[in-house]
Amino acid sequence: MNNSSSESRNAEIAEAHQFELKAVQNKLGAESQDLDYLLALVLQQKPSRQQVQGLLEQACVRLDSLREMNPGLASKLSDEESVQSIKIAGEALTVAGALSFSDADQAYEQAYRCAIDNENLIEVAAAIRAQQALLAAASIDFRHAAALYAEAAALVESNPSICSDYLTQQARVLGDLGREFIDIEALQAAVGIYRNSILTLVSQNEEPDKWAGIQDQLGNLLGILGQRQRGTRMLEEAIQAFESALTHRHSETTPEEWASTQNNLGNALGILGQRQRDEELQGMAIAAFEAALQVRNAEKAPAEWASTQNNLAAVLQSLGQQKKDAKMLKRSVEAYRAVLEVWTRDQSPLVWGTTMANLGTALRLLGEHRKGARTLEQSVAAYNAALSVQTRDLVPQVWAMTQNNLGAALQVLAERADDSLALGKAIAAYSETLKEWTREKVPMSWAMTMANVGVARRKLAERNEDVDISLRAEVDLKHAVDVFRGASHAPLTELGEEQLSLARKLTASLQKDSTD
Repeated sequence: MNNSSSESRNAEIAEAHQFELKAVQNKLGAESQDLDYLLALVLQQKPSRQQVQGLLEQACVRLDSLREMNPGLASKLSDEESVQSIKIAGEALTVAGALSFSDADQAYEQAYRCAIDNENLIEVAAAIRAQQALLAAASIDFRHAAALYAEAAALVESNPSICSDYLTQQARVLGDLGREFIDIEALQAAVGIYRNSILTLVSQNEEPDKWAGIQDQLGNLLGILGQRQRGTRMLEEAIQAFESALTHRHSETTPEEWASTQNNLGNALGILGQRQRDEELQGMAIAAFEAALQVRNAEKAPAEWASTQNNLAAVLQSLGQQKKDAKMLKRSVEAYRAVLEVWTRDQSPLVWGTTMANLGTALRLLGEHRKGARTLEQSVAAYNAALSVQTRDLVPQVWAMTQNNLGAALQVLAERADDSLALGKAIAAYSETLKEWTREKVPMSWAMTMANVGVARRKLAERNEDVDISLRAEVDLKHAVDVFRGASHAPLTELGEEQLSLARKLTASLQKDSTD
């Protein structure tokens, strides 16, 4: 493809993704030419729409690093040919030089071939390979980046410190591959590199800070694996890794690193506690987040502070729901509201939308414990705000989930306020959900929503004494029960049959009244 065709294609892509481009530009201040080029590379990996902004941000940060490191790489070379190759690579990485990662890679490869032939420049050759790896990672080609970092590490096996750094970068990009594209093998490979290679090169006694950082990174990977696999072993090992890191990370000497590990420990404890419905573990997670917030504050580290506040809010919500504790749910609401002061709609619209939807759920749960309708009305408002960015075109499954949750909030509000209009809106929200959650694609989710809309219709029919709505409720609930029974889900089948029986009794009563 020639340059004009490529630029035209990039312009078309940019037009279709103005949402993400504007968000990254607001957040990072990146040049629009850089963003258009990088977006095309990101989309080659076929990410979901929700992933695009995060991957684009990663690519921008890595491109900045490439530009910063290039002059230093050239200074390590002496022959004119190699220096010129690095210069050409630098020009290919600038907007003015018609940004081209392929041209940059070719120039780096030429410099690498010159360096590898000189036994005195082996470490420089490794550094060039690492620069190529960073280039591949900026292209979101994580697998190729990992292979290049492995080559760089192999070249400097005799230097444990440099070798461990390249191996760490290899493990990180494999972790990115595993996290972003649900590649379990990549995550497992990264864990193996940390355990079998890096930790054999880094001494806990001689390099305690570096060793602690490795334990922290290992814990994160184990935590991701633990979330995606059944059982608890990986999460337990993640917790052990974070606790190991904390033996060398202290709030007095390394406050930022200590707070980061406390935050990561809280995540692992919270996930394990929620999975096991263990109140003690969830309480320990809350304590870890609160410890991190002793260091992280909104003024000095707003992004980190907001991340920990968000994590804290999630565990408070889970434990508050489990314990039916209104005070804990109120704390969750307050934490989510604090997060939204930092995670703004302009800088991270989809993240803002997710947090707003989470706030809606926390408010709904809290509203169920309070008299009156005000908190539930706030819940409905939060869900509607979330849906202003969580559109069906952008994130269809997330849109469906929020529509379903909006329906639940409206249904509770209708009962609390004796409001038929709210009940009708609940039915409308559930009906929207069913456009995306179809019986063919997600039968159990479809059936749960059908049951919800059936119950809402039964209650509306009872309020309005409308036999047609009652008959529709019967149909909805019958469909839901059929799926529950087919899935051999006894508890849901029993609940569904109970609601179906109530709908049938109501229909019979309304039909009898109409004939009297």
